[in-house]
Amino acid sequence: MLEFNATLLAQIADFIILLIFLRAVVYKPLTKVLQDRQDHIENNVAAAEKERQEAEQLKAGYEAEMRRAREQAQEIIQKASKAGEDQAAEILENAKKETVRQKEAALAEIQREKDKAMAELRDQVANLSVLVAGKIIGRKITDDIQHSMVQEFIKEAGELPC
Repeated sequence: MLEFNATLLAQIADFIILLIFLRAVVYKPLTKVLQDRQDHIENNVAAAEKERQEAEQLKAGYEAEMRRAREQAQEIIQKASKAGEDQAAEILENAKKETVRQKEAALAEIQREKDKAMAELRDQVANLSVLVAGKIIGRKITDDIQHSMVQEFIKEAGELPC
């Protein structure tokens, strides 16, 4: 069966001593190095996660600022469009007013010219009437007779439709 000899016992004792020595001298520093490495990796992962979150916050902030800038730009465009429309409406209104004013001025000028032409026509008709009447009557018309005839003629001419 099994034989126990001193070599086997010495080997077992040497192995146990080696294990104690390794545990005391190598295992603790090795586990410390491994633990430090694990802590370092965990710290790096945590720092990376923190930086990722900060980057996401910055991204969200930039996106919000971009939205605000777009909204402001849209608002400025709308204000400019409204101002342009208002200005166009004002220009059209002024043009309409100017057209009405020019039309009224033209109508007034036409009326003045018409009145002037009518007055000249009355004067000419009155003079012709006096001449014709003077030739028909064959006598000289006095100023009073001429004046009364002119007034009568003007009255009759004024009643005529023009």
